[in-house]
Amino acid sequence: MTEHNERPTGTAYGRFDVDAHEYVVERPDVPVSWTNYLGTKDLCTVISHHGGGYSYYKSAQTGRITRFRQNGVPLDRPGKYVYLRDDDDADFWSVSWQPVGKPFVGPDDAVPLDGSAGRWTAAHGTGYTRFSSSYRGIDATQTVFVPLDDDAEVWDVRLTNTTDRTRSITVTGYVEFSFHTITVDNQNLQMSLYSQGADYADGVVEVDAYYEPWTFHYFTSAGPDGAEADSFDTLRDAFIGSYRDESDPLAVSVGQGSGSQGTTQNHCGALAHRVTLAPGETVRLSFVLGYGSRDAVGRAMRVKYADPDVVDREHAALVDHWRAKQARLAVTTPHAGMNAMLNTWTLLQAETCVVWSRFASFVEVGGRTGLGYRDTAQDCMSVIHSNPVKSKQRIVELLRAQTEAGYGLHLFNPDDFDPDAPTLPDIPSPTIVPRTDRSALIHGLEDTCSDDHLWLVPTIAEYVKETGETSFLDEEITYAEGSTGTVWEHLERALDFTSQQVGANGVALGLRADWNDGINLGGGETALVTFLHAWAIRAYLSLAVPLGRGDAVERYEAELRRLEEVADRELWDGRWWRRGITRDGVLIGSAENAEGKIFLEHQAWPVIGGITTRERGISSMDAIHELLASEYGNHLNWPAFTTVDDTVGFLTRVYPGIKENAAIFSHPNAWPIIAEAMLGRGDEAMAFYDAILPYHQNDNIAVREAEPYAYVQFVYGRDHERFGLAQNPWLTGSAGWMYTAATKYILGVRPALDGLVVDPAIPAAWDGFEVRREWRGAVYDITVRNPDHVQKGVRHITVDGETLPDAGVPATIPAAAPGTTVRVEITLG
Repeated sequence: MTEHNERPTGTAYGRFDVDAHEYVVERPDVPVSWTNYLGTKDLCTVISHHGGGYSYYKSAQTGRITRFRQNGVPLDRPGKYVYLRDDDDADFWSVSWQPVGKPFVGPDDAVPLDGSAGRWTAAHGTGYTRFSSSYRGIDATQTVFVPLDDDAEVWDVRLTNTTDRTRSITVTGYVEFSFHTITVDNQNLQMSLYSQGADYADGVVEVDAYYEPWTFHYFTSAGPDGAEADSFDTLRDAFIGSYRDESDPLAVSVGQGSGSQGTTQNHCGALAHRVTLAPGETVRLSFVLGYGSRDAVGRAMRVKYADPDVVDREHAALVDHWRAKQARLAVTTPHAGMNAMLNTWTLLQAETCVVWSRFASFVEVGGRTGLGYRDTAQDCMSVIHSNPVKSKQRIVELLRAQTEAGYGLHLFNPDDFDPDAPTLPDIPSPTIVPRTDRSALIHGLEDTCSDDHLWLVPTIAEYVKETGETSFLDEEITYAEGSTGTVWEHLERALDFTSQQVGANGVALGLRADWNDGINLGGGETALVTFLHAWAIRAYLSLAVPLGRGDAVERYEAELRRLEEVADRELWDGRWWRRGITRDGVLIGSAENAEGKIFLEHQAWPVIGGITTRERGISSMDAIHELLASEYGNHLNWPAFTTVDDTVGFLTRVYPGIKENAAIFSHPNAWPIIAEAMLGRGDEAMAFYDAILPYHQNDNIAVREAEPYAYVQFVYGRDHERFGLAQNPWLTGSAGWMYTAATKYILGVRPALDGLVVDPAIPAAWDGFEVRREWRGAVYDITVRNPDHVQKGVRHITVDGETLPDAGVPATIPAAAPGTTVRVEITLG
């Protein structure tokens, strides 16, 4: 039996189940919550390996369904709990290890039948999480998922009696409801505590937000043969009891709900079923949480999911939905970690960022709403192949939030610029936030980040290359002010804005910030945006030239030449690229600096943007390996700042080794991978990829703590005593960029307008790899062989047995007819 106050060192808490596309937590006392995201459309659930977490409808800020206590003790309460009580002796436990938290045994140990310990595991999958327990001869599972087409969360509960005697068990499902709007829930109990009511009828708990008569939530259940609950509670304090918490609820302790219901106070859904299990018998129950009223949806959802066949069918449809996405790009390489992450976890994380943005996690719990401009543009780029519809929706939302001047609104609510967005009823409710006049939403240069709009240009280029939808470029879409322009005109305004925002040295102005929110140069100049500008222009030209849209090609080619000359003259520091110039004319990111001599985030972009030489590209990459690299990834800068300098930015007010001040900030770690691949250095690209790959940290959780299947925002740097601690998982642009870096540049499979490019840069030790890629309706089965063990270079290409002429770098496979399967064989050398 494991004493759960003893934390192992250098051991795993779980494992990757590659065949099932799951991560299985085998030891439940993980030091922090390991989460998953459920939902593909309007209803989202953030759930931990303990069942903790919360659900919301459309908005984590204004659509909260269940409550969550951020930064609480314990870490992740309340949640989505199923309690089991042995009615013969009143012993009770939960299907997820928490909240009851009984002693447990390890995965290889036998479970004693005397109740001294049990086994608890959790499996996070693609769109579902499954909790399993084995305690006192009762095996139980609770599978939580959000069906594809219902605004509901379904719990599929199964109990099996493994003993030789009949067992009587009370099964209680429990959730705690929120006061709907997160700020009201947290800050305004004098109103919210008295503005919500709950009652039980027809097997359904209904919660009404009385001041918002259009807002209802429900919780319902069905026992064996569809039976209604034997008892219930809708008032939290009645269910929990005085001086208790979720680990020891009064109603579970006594084996029966009190039947509490009524207006005001804190509300819950607690539904208890008494079941009898013969030896060897298995029974199933379902619980359903959702958005809407009892009349509109609650009763119907209860009837629907009372049928186990329906539950199975909906869960299978969800799994098939994700398998179809995964099949659009599936890899088989000699690298087990790359296979597991690319085929499942990095794709899932990148999609989560596109669908649910940034403000719904255990770190940010809905206190902000809307979309970050730069984040959304970058997220979309990575998953156009797996989610073209959502990606296009996000792109259109970004275009609508672009100003006539060309810059983007840094943080915006898409509904504010959507002419078809629903409006709330015009009633005098204190929960209604008056709609802001459009003109008041458009900030000036003082609040403009110099990079936001540039990310949009390559994203749209990638969308067109993936889908072939060139007509999108001529669609008329409004600017933030309300006037309209074609998508093509939006692209040119973005490029022209940066061309106009140039400092005395010809380098792009820093404005409020660039990608690094901690660098606040104001009137200073930023190398990063100068380099991003070149990349964005090249993306524009990759469409303009082949499509014959040459009106401005000459002008933008001249701008590229200017950027190359400025970079050489002002930004090369001898071994690496300077970060910029402060408003006082002081260089930053230069060898002459005492602190912040070198920064990571911009070093790759002269290579990616095509404005430097191979020699300088290799020199800057070598400087990263020498000065910024570590076993956990590349640091954002070095040495860390210890002296405050507000002309550099807020990062100088951050502890050394934390976030923007010399932490291992995950997001820009992907960019040197791309640059190394473009330089043909596959070994170095893989070294960068491996260092920060979460998969490699599975046996190092005592240091990392965070999930080994998800990228985090940052890892504590070497200047901090907790070097290696990973923070802020899931909602980070790191996922999308790592997916892009690995699939499009290490493996080298990426779309162009007229064909599929295969341009690998792999470790010399690899014998080869395989990729299955769906593109524009055709399937490309690609086999890459590396007999000479080179890192880059295509020697021979066959397509369906026919040799393509002019093999070289890159290899471009002509677009095939939809519905066909193309067999591609490539030999490197």
